[in-house]
Amino acid sequence: MGRVLELCRRAVRRLALVPIRLRGLVLGAAGAYLAFAYGAREADYVLYAAGIVAMALVALCMVCVLLAALRVRLALRHVDAGIATELETGRETHTEFLFRWLGAWPLVDARIAWPGVAHVALDGQREVVTPHARGRHERLIRRFTIEDMFGLCAVSFSVGWTVAYRVVPASAATGPELVAGYRSGDAFSHPSGRAEGDLVEMRAYGHGDSMRHILWKTFARTRRLLVRIPERAIAPSPTTCAVLITGPGDEPTCGVARFYLERGHFGTDFVFFADGCAGAAQTVDAAIDQIVDSAKAASTALDHAEQLDPTRLAACVLFAPAIDGPWRDRVVAFARRIGASPTVIIGVDGNPTERTRSLAARLITADPPLDVDAQAYARIATLREALESEGLRVQLVHRTQGTIV
Repeated sequence: MGRVLELCRRAVRRLALVPIRLRGLVLGAAGAYLAFAYGAREADYVLYAAGIVAMALVALCMVCVLLAALRVRLALRHVDAGIATELETGRETHTEFLFRWLGAWPLVDARIAWPGVAHVALDGQREVVTPHARGRHERLIRRFTIEDMFGLCAVSFSVGWTVAYRVVPASAATGPELVAGYRSGDAFSHPSGRAEGDLVEMRAYGHGDSMRHILWKTFARTRRLLVRIPERAIAPSPTTCAVLITGPGDEPTCGVARFYLERGHFGTDFVFFADGCAGAAQTVDAAIDQIVDSAKAASTALDHAEQLDPTRLAACVLFAPAIDGPWRDRVVAFARRIGASPTVIIGVDGNPTERTRSLAARLITADPPLDVDAQAYARIATLREALESEGLRVQLVHRTQGTIV
């Protein structure tokens, strides 16, 4: 029955007979029946008047909606897109697009949507967008829906602007140092060393250096004054190869990858590959471009990484989605071919525990949705066990908290 009603509604809209919704059509038909069939036959003037009022309400809403839609459509002819060239997923952004053409219009409300790109809300007259997926776009499509306050009639139309913009994944929160480039602890200085580090490095002597730190044996042999200097006690070694594997549920992982790139955890001599890339990225900007372009890409990153020198792959980091899929078999096969155990980093969001609510609260209101519920975290834990059983080291990084789970 629901399918039949949906087909009828689509047929009415395609024929452009009236900009009316199903509930408006039902109300108008019921009003016509009460006024001209049942009310007139039974001489029931109360039902007759009620039917006339119902029909008049539908007609009034239809006229208001049509006039308001025409007003908005004409006002949009010379309006700029009003958006920035770069947006972030999950972050509310006020655009410069002002929707002020229906300020005091009676019985009418308006909604704006960016289909498939972002959630849109109106803060007064200002447009607030929250992108939900990364990507690069050459054209902005806004879909406007003008409807009456009762939901009886509605008119929808789309307007496009030729403007280039991109949506980047939101970076992980700045928390404790999220170090990716170690395999068995060798990338750290000795944990028992002093806060300023052990005196294991050296440089040329400078004015003010302590005489106790001069390497006298080196001076006697080379006639060069060198002094010992401390290393950082908890400085991570730079990673030389990082690979982003895309798939369902990869947005948090992309944000974590962006965090590592911008914080310099890969050092200055690194190569980065993302699925769909044409080659290696060796700068932060180029790597972030690859992350953005990987939204609808084929799986080629591991094939490119496998062609590198084996010494670089010894400290390889793989950024993987939080949802299991065919990518896991590719990762395991890649690790076996290179003869190393890369570190797999998985980004997660949300709360791993269910909220406890009283019986009265559960009866009155529905449970609020969670970004990631307990069952999703259980699936992530199963994925982690499957990867670790293959000899891979796995880190779960909470993007919004900036911590290692």
